[in-house]
Amino acid sequence: MGAKIGRRRNARATRSAVGRTALAFGARVVLSLPSMRRLPATLLAAALGACAPDEPQFGAAGVILGKPLPRESAAGGAGGGVFGADYSPTANRPDQRMVVAHEGTGGPTAASDTIDCLSCHSSAGLAKDKAFSFGGRVVRGGAPAADIDVIVVHEAEQLGPVKSDADGFFWLIGAPVKSGSKTHVRSASGTESMSTALGEGIAASCDSGNCHVPGRQNKIYAP
Repeated sequence: MGAKIGRRRNARATRSAVGRTALAFGARVVLSLPSMRRLPATLLAAALGACAPDEPQFGAAGVILGKPLPRESAAGGAGGGVFGADYSPTANRPDQRMVVAHEGTGGPTAASDTIDCLSCHSSAGLAKDKAFSFGGRVVRGGAPAADIDVIVVHEAEQLGPVKSDADGFFWLIGAPVKSGSKTHVRSASGTESMSTALGEGIAASCDSGNCHVPGRQNKIYAP
């Protein structure tokens, strides 16, 4: 009987101590010395560790508006994410503009919104020696958008990222895209993701007749 009474007293003391403990995010832990002595060692360690010195202290809710959360990139939403690394304005840039690379090859040398890249750059096309995984054009406000990152992801597989040239064109020489792949584009301002999945192969020609061309679907817009 004495042992039971002792356990009940200890339980009441522990509940009382925990009730005086503030464990809100960013708040300090408040414990009196008597209650600290009564707390089990494991509970006391957890309480004191909840607000370790290396945790950010944000204070009032309004103070954190517009600020990155702990360990979140401060690059306006253009952190690593699906791209694997933070946005860089120079990483993955093409060696030359698409229209310049076409000079002397028979490919289009004037920028337009209706260039169907994979009609040539595929295993059955005239440029099959440089078959693309995907290709297209990205714009911002009706004008070509340069230095935009583009990546295509299928489960754990990634194609890219590549960066758009000065005329907004992007492309990747490589294996055909798999059905169900998703496209993501990124600038220094943030990341946008394609709402629908891609079909396989030449379906990844973004500016083909049924895709992102005038009169069909909207262009690919940079964030």
